[in-house]
Amino acid sequence: MLFHSLEFMLGFLPVCFIVYVAVHHFWGARAGLAWLVLASVFFYAQWSWAHGLLLVASVGSNFLFCQAIIACNERPGLRKAIFFAAIAANLALLGYLKYANFFIDNINWLSGESYSHIYLLIPVGVSFFTFIQIGFLVEVYSRQVKQVRFLDYFLFGSFFAYVTAGPLVLQRDMLPQFADAARRPFDLTRLTVALTVFGFGLFKKLALADSVAPFADAVFDGAAAGAVPALSLAWIGALAYTVQLYFDFSGYSDMALGIGLLFGLKLPFNFNSPLKATSITDFWRRWHMTMTRFFTSYLYAPLAVANTRRALIGRYGAVHRFLATTAVPVFFTFLLAGIWHGSGWTFVVFGAIHGLAMAVNHAWRQSKAPELPDALGWLLTMAVVIVGLVVFRAQDVGTALTILTAMTGASGIEPGWASATVAAAVDVDYAPAVGLITVLFAIALMMPNTQQILFNHTISSDPADYEELSLSRWLQWRPSPRWAMACAAVLTLGIGLATGETAFIYYQF
Repeated sequence: MLFHSLEFMLGFLPVCFIVYVAVHHFWGARAGLAWLVLASVFFYAQWSWAHGLLLVASVGSNFLFCQAIIACNERPGLRKAIFFAAIAANLALLGYLKYANFFIDNINWLSGESYSHIYLLIPVGVSFFTFIQIGFLVEVYSRQVKQVRFLDYFLFGSFFAYVTAGPLVLQRDMLPQFADAARRPFDLTRLTVALTVFGFGLFKKLALADSVAPFADAVFDGAAAGAVPALSLAWIGALAYTVQLYFDFSGYSDMALGIGLLFGLKLPFNFNSPLKATSITDFWRRWHMTMTRFFTSYLYAPLAVANTRRALIGRYGAVHRFLATTAVPVFFTFLLAGIWHGSGWTFVVFGAIHGLAMAVNHAWRQSKAPELPDALGWLLTMAVVIVGLVVFRAQDVGTALTILTAMTGASGIEPGWASATVAAAVDVDYAPAVGLITVLFAIALMMPNTQQILFNHTISSDPADYEELSLSRWLQWRPSPRWAMACAAVLTLGIGLATGETAFIYYQF
């Protein structure tokens, strides 16, 4: 069941909300949370009851791990053993489900054998709900959480607004809200804001992302089948996928925020106009913000601190110190972030590209070199982002190299396919492709984002970023007949476009 499917928008979500309001009104806030737990398990089990059972088992076992860690506060050795066992169990499950067949492929390649794949039904969002719970375990172990209530933890680990594709919430984002008994189950202003945010996301996904997807698919699928695109066609594929993923993930992030807000629960921001970034560090502060926060807090920072201690003790030179304390930690962090996205060498290379770019960016800043003009910084950032996304989207590294080589003009500069000897080389209509890509880039670069339009309303657990918020009055959302008609039109168009045939891209991770 997808957020943009009719069964979700016209069935599950309104029923879930109406029952939640009634349960909250008659039996109180805790009963309302219990209802959301049941609804979340039901939502997730729509993909497969086996998946639903796996989610319940994951949440239940991690709750027991948390309780055991807290109970052993006076026995540090046992406490540490339980913590590491819990982390290992979560990573082992994730590794088996997502990467077992990837390892088999590599063993076959290295050994020349032909071991068969294991049949695996990979749950939607398994990386997300696993890492959400790993984050909770870390904060329990570091004594940031003193007690864990079963109902709160179960909703934290399974809430349908984010369980499938994020954001990667932390306990401090959600648990205080769960404990807020004064939260009103129904508020008309909150309802209109929530539907507005959801509607924006729905429009981005169905009217924008899905409209440009056929052009990206034609180029990448053709290249995967053996065809070679010429210069302009390769760039159409790369740029089409860039804006497709941008609006697909932006749309999902808005819809998740809107769903949470509908129930009075504010989620962290996960998307903040990343195509406006003028450096690669700025890009990762704007793109998949909660994933960046997670890997920075739990991987990069500990590595950097540990290596800094070693550098001080060892009296490293300037270059050695930079490599140990910054370059290696940031490269390793982004390499693992790439692998987290999926099993395949394309994800390894994607992570390496961004890790290397981040290391270069830090080196430039630490050397006190002059700041680049914003325009040049933006161009360099977009070059890294687009190259990375070609690798990210490609079926394999060979396909990525085919497209990247074609983007340099090495495969020919004539429009169309330089080598179209296979049926998969679908003709692309250049005029609508170029026109649509141009319009979508213009929207991404020139229009305000959702949180800017709604900056007068608190829609997230994060404080709003008030940069670039000098909006004209007509762009500032407010309860008014004009905005009501605009949002109704957007929702109606989104519902009219809903087919439930195209999942969010991040559902595969």
